[in-house]
Amino acid sequence: MSEKKLEKDEEKILFGDNSLVCFACGEKIEPDTNICPYCKTPIK
Repeated sequence: MSEKKLEKDEEKILFGDNSLVCFACGEKIEPDTNICPYCKTPIK
C-alpha cells in the first residue's frame, strides 16, 4: 500500500463540532486522535 502526501486541509474532515471522520476509512474519530483506531492511518 502506498501512502501519498495530502494537503493539510484533506487530512481531517470535520463531522459536527466535536468529531472528525478519518479521511482514509471514513469512520468517526475523536479530534485529538493521532492514529485512526479502525484503519491505523496516521492523522496529522
